[in-house]
Amino acid sequence: MTILDVAQKAEPQAACRATTTRQVVGIGYAALDYLGIVRRMPQFDDVEAAEVEEWTMSGGGPVSTALVALARWGVPVGYVGLLGNDMAGWQIRQEFTREGVDVSNLRHQSGERSPTVLVLVEAETGRRAFIAFKDSETSLTLTPQDHELIKRAEFLHLDGWYADVGIPAARVARAAGGRVSLDAYKVDRRTPEWVSVTDILIATESFPQRYTGQSDLIDASRILLSQGPSLVVTTLSERGCLVATAEGHFYVPGFAVRVVDTTGAGDVFHGAFLYGLLQNWDLAWTARFANAAGALACRKLGGRASIPTLSELNRFLDRA
Repeated sequence: MTILDVAQKAEPQAACRATTTRQVVGIGYAALDYLGIVRRMPQFDDVEAAEVEEWTMSGGGPVSTALVALARWGVPVGYVGLLGNDMAGWQIRQEFTREGVDVSNLRHQSGERSPTVLVLVEAETGRRAFIAFKDSETSLTLTPQDHELIKRAEFLHLDGWYADVGIPAARVARAAGGRVSLDAYKVDRRTPEWVSVTDILIATESFPQRYTGQSDLIDASRILLSQGPSLVVTTLSERGCLVATAEGHFYVPGFAVRVVDTTGAGDVFHGAFLYGLLQNWDLAWTARFANAAGALACRKLGGRASIPTLSELNRFLDRA
């Protein structure tokens, strides 16, 4: 079966968005990103300003961008969260709505400030610098309606934000027969709890080593598997990814593309991996699909501007 076959089958699923059942529900960081490409990074007290060659504004965040990718591929998705009653918060909501993400469980609260991030991308190297205003993680609470949405989802997707909500939500999802996926990139005192309630853990290259203290990724993956997840995937940028289960591990090579901006590429990889799991593909093909999606997501400035269509992915994989 090709990705194009799946694309044709996925189109009618858009009608499912009118129902209350979502295949994937996300709880996590949602921000408004301002992104610019510069020839050089500015220094304090520079007499000469660093000129921006290209500028854009886009919704961002690990869970948020993964949901947008899934929505574009025809998967019914919903977001649970709290934003400020401010310009950034309503822009984030409007973009979710435009992309087909259900925002029935997204609330706005006066007195809260929505997350906003300034991202500068160095033109020659693609290196990035982030300046972020982050919201408080203490204000979000789950309602009975949130619980019902989570219980009906096949996957609950998390990114380590809102621990006081995300960890209990994961337990609710698993008790109802759903699976929990975690975008693992930061390590803090709550990380062991996150790992313990996760079924599918997809991590940045540095996370397994920092969390376990093991320099070898395979050994680190084994430790993570022993603490809750049944599947551990480590992303390796353009080199691909390492997939590990209790049965063993294997490496899936990545793809070389002309990179403009890597912002959101990992988030798209997460969405693509969940897409493959929803299609019941084998892990090797799912990882190859996710590698391709993450690579193609680097073609333009911004985390969502170059999310590939299923048809684009099919053509890319055929050529590859």
